[in-house]
Amino acid sequence: MLTPAESCTAVVTTAWRQGLDPREAVLLQEGPHHTWRLPKSGAVAKVWRPGTESATAFRDARIALWLRRNGILAPRAVGNSAFPAPYSGGRYYLHVTYTEDLGDRRPSMAVLADVMRRLHRLDVPLRLGLPRFDPVTRLARRVMELPPNTLSHDQEVHVRGLLADARVAWRSVPWPDPSVIHGDPGFTNCLLTQRGPALIDFELTEVGPALWDQAVFAWRRDAFGMPGSEFEEFVAGYGADVTEHDDGRTYRILTPIFAISAWLYLAEAARSEPELQSEADRRLATVLTLPAFPWGWESATDVKAAAR
Repeated sequence: MLTPAESCTAVVTTAWRQGLDPREAVLLQEGPHHTWRLPKSGAVAKVWRPGTESATAFRDARIALWLRRNGILAPRAVGNSAFPAPYSGGRYYLHVTYTEDLGDRRPSMAVLADVMRRLHRLDVPLRLGLPRFDPVTRLARRVMELPPNTLSHDQEVHVRGLLADARVAWRSVPWPDPSVIHGDPGFTNCLLTQRGPALIDFELTEVGPALWDQAVFAWRRDAFGMPGSEFEEFVAGYGADVTEHDDGRTYRILTPIFAISAWLYLAEAARSEPELQSEADRRLATVLTLPAFPWGWESATDVKAAAR
């Protein structure tokens, strides 16, 4: 796993080449990717996870440009080139992208809902080559890539069975026409700027059911305890309640997919941040039983804050 020291070295080295000043850089987010703020340059640097292809990193900039052309704010590339900056020092070959710093003010839930509604109403662009959203295949691959002994034999069989059932159920849903979906919407990926709300971070942006983006907010209520009033504000702003689609069947089908995805996120992160292991274990227990809501999960941010 990439360490903050390694990603900082990549940022410092490539920033100077990009004509940016990396002094006093601040780490904003760890995880598979690392995000740094460069206050002296008014920029944000994203160090992509090791193994990321340059085309994947560059797609972020292409999606952001497409959004701006269609009336939705997104960050502009900064520095000497809009292309990802390569870094070949240390253990990994890395890519670093530099964009304007849009701050960290969060919008209201109503504003966020309006942005998501506008995104989902855009025509699907053919030239961007966005992949089709297939969460079950992606999760099955991530389960296969887990280190040995992450799961017992019985646990692995159970998780694989859930994914097999989810694949069958996914194919049975009467999905509306596909849209461009963000894939990971929320307050961390929507910022309120002086020009209005802006979307960021398009690694998971694909073509799929808008219901997925909507369901994220229902899950945050049911799994993480987001106030019900906030979800109601989102529903009012968006104009639809995902939990009522197909009499609630769609939301029930998506729930195990979400649960496995959220568990995997912490299981992977816990390799470099052991303080997350207890919450990863808690989520795995939920995956294996899928009890009735609420689940009472804690976010990774809250877990790390409590461990300090």
